[in-house]
Amino acid sequence: MAPPWAQGMAIVFWVAIGAILYSYILYPLLLFVLVRVKRKNSRQHGSGAIPTVSVVVSCFNEETALAAKLRDLKRYAYSPDKIEFLFGSDGSTDRTNDILQKAEAQGAIRCFTFEQRRGKASVLNDLVNRARNDIVVFTDANTVFEPETISRLVTRFDDPTVGAVCGKLMLLNPGKEPGRQNEHSYWEFENWLKSLESDCHTLLGATGAVYAIRRNLYSLLPTNKPVTDDFIVPIRIVMLGYRVVYAQEARAFEESTPSITKEFKRKSRIGAQNYSGISDFRRLLAPSAGFVAFELWSHKIIRWFVPHLLLVALLATIILAYDSSLYRWILASELVVIGTALLGLAADYAGRRLGPLGLPYYTIAMNLALFVGFWRFVFKKQPSTWEVAR
Repeated sequence: MAPPWAQGMAIVFWVAIGAILYSYILYPLLLFVLVRVKRKNSRQHGSGAIPTVSVVVSCFNEETALAAKLRDLKRYAYSPDKIEFLFGSDGSTDRTNDILQKAEAQGAIRCFTFEQRRGKASVLNDLVNRARNDIVVFTDANTVFEPETISRLVTRFDDPTVGAVCGKLMLLNPGKEPGRQNEHSYWEFENWLKSLESDCHTLLGATGAVYAIRRNLYSLLPTNKPVTDDFIVPIRIVMLGYRVVYAQEARAFEESTPSITKEFKRKSRIGAQNYSGISDFRRLLAPSAGFVAFELWSHKIIRWFVPHLLLVALLATIILAYDSSLYRWILASELVVIGTALLGLAADYAGRRLGPLGLPYYTIAMNLALFVGFWRFVFKKQPSTWEVAR
């Protein structure tokens, strides 16, 4: 006979597992069904006006990426008299400042070099404040656009309910490095989810490498704590009553992070920033926020606490396995996954192709990174500055 506490512990286990499966599987399926049954509103086009655009780029030690970025600017299929490029260097210590100042002397960009390193949020606040045009496009120094990307972003602003537009970032793996394929697969899943959320109602965040907003909707990013700008900027626009839509035809390209160990550092930083930003949109978590609250809980909040749920499920399994053959089998399966992930870690450090080891390794590593980010947030150990993970 099972002890009296076993039923309660089993409930804890299945609630934790159910929440994870809901966020990753059931929620996307629900969106897929909603998109199929929802009668799409006709998109408003045809104003004929070509809005003015300011492209802003925050840089820190980007000397290896800037040559390609500056060449890329010349390829944009947009009226030269209606676009400007603003680059801000956040206390760079390599040749970034020299490269940018030379480009400014040639009339290609507007350059702002900040001697003191303050973080991306401060640089973006300064750049947007100096922007002269109606639409602000955010991108990164290592991102390459297709020539028509900006035109395809700004076309969506013909709809007056749209406050921000997110383009489609595609990750490249030119050298077929073993650590990159799983990131690529996960990113494709996220792009698919973005398209579903956009078709249903609105995105809640954007992709920092390729998104645009109406400049008059920008509010200063907090500089007293680490935040993810491509989430806080769009979510504030949603709070103003506008929609954030996904323009998958507006494509941009970046090389994916070369190894899962480097991606771990990036995910830890982003995780800490995400937890820190919850206070900025907490009113949207209430049921009164309607579909936005549904999206936030389903796609963001539960996802951010998956590491905690996995730990709870593992501890519950260990306890339940003492008196149950079912949970002994579940525990054995969990240990196999953990062991496979450890083999993946060894293969990653050795530079070997991960093959079937890649998925469990990537999944556990990214959730562990998020868990590390949580504790960095709790103990205020995450700085507002960042390092280039390339």
